[in-house]
Amino acid sequence: MYENRIKKIRKLMDDNSIDIVMITSEPNMLYFSGYSAVSLERLIALLIDRKDDKVSLIVPRLEEERAEENCRLTDFELISYSDVENPVNILEKIFHKSRPTTIGVEEAIPFKYVYPIISKYTGIRYSLINDLIYSLRIIKEPEEIEALKKAAEINNQVLLEAIRNIREGVSERNVMIQVKNYALEAGADEVSFTLVQSGSNSALPHQEPTDRIIHKGDVVVLDIGIRYRGYYSDLTRTVVCGLPSTKQIEIFNVVLNAQQNALETIREDVKAEDVDFAARKTIESYGYGEYFIHRTGHGIGLEVHEPPFIKTGNTDLLKNGMVFTVEPGIYLSGQFGVRLEDNVVVSREGYINLTSLPKSLYIKDYEI
Repeated sequence: MYENRIKKIRKLMDDNSIDIVMITSEPNMLYFSGYSAVSLERLIALLIDRKDDKVSLIVPRLEEERAEENCRLTDFELISYSDVENPVNILEKIFHKSRPTTIGVEEAIPFKYVYPIISKYTGIRYSLINDLIYSLRIIKEPEEIEALKKAAEINNQVLLEAIRNIREGVSERNVMIQVKNYALEAGADEVSFTLVQSGSNSALPHQEPTDRIIHKGDVVVLDIGIRYRGYYSDLTRTVVCGLPSTKQIEIFNVVLNAQQNALETIREDVKAEDVDFAARKTIESYGYGEYFIHRTGHGIGLEVHEPPFIKTGNTDLLKNGMVFTVEPGIYLSGQFGVRLEDNVVVSREGYINLTSLPKSLYIKDYEI
């Protein structure tokens, strides 16, 4: 699988006249080699030369053993360096030998590793390769879809546990702590975020949990992201502590209808923006268009936000194997907000929903 990905990126390098690709981000390192690590201030890089079958993996010495054990490539050269060595010297040695005219780099590469090369080798041109890499990653392979299914399966259980913890008198932060601990016990490798937003906080889509105490009648938005074997699940449900008001029920039903209409739009060769339009048109028809303040969804995989982006203006066609969220919302400032979020896989027949949770304001409906 990893050798096949290297072959694909080399084909794109040929098509775009890129001599060497330098991968430094954790998701792309994992995608192409099976190995990843958080580099912090130390350089970790995967160098792919289109004229050389061997791939170079540069790591700090403290990562040497892990890299050798976890890299899934059959033909790679492991180059390690100590804390008293400058890894830029390794890059310079490789570039001096291969004499590249164009180096492909990611947008997020630390400038401190690019600038010395720019300064010394003035004839080298740099090319951003994010779009090239995402063109490969956007269609998930069967092994990836299985990992995404497992991540969603774990997150379904985590979100259920979160809902069970909603009761009068507990704080948002307390719910967050309990849910994080449960997620790790349930099999998540990492809890990326646990948003618990109650009352007026629920109208703030990215509000971190606070010490606010949950009261009867509060809307509570629960948005949880977990990672399993490098792949993410990102799910949201909205409930009410106690009995919902007429207004809360009205807004919830509008969002529910919007999400359902968006889901029913999903199939191969539909434009990504058409899914967004289906949700947006529904919310606008009820007079709440100005309160739907974000896109309908985003791709999910080795990153929690990646292409395809389900938004107005994205005319790319959906293809079998794409995975993304569908998460319309309405946010009434100073009052409350409602969002529902599922993870779906585009299939030849339409889509597969990886989310098996009920969709209800009533906590009792989640007692399964």
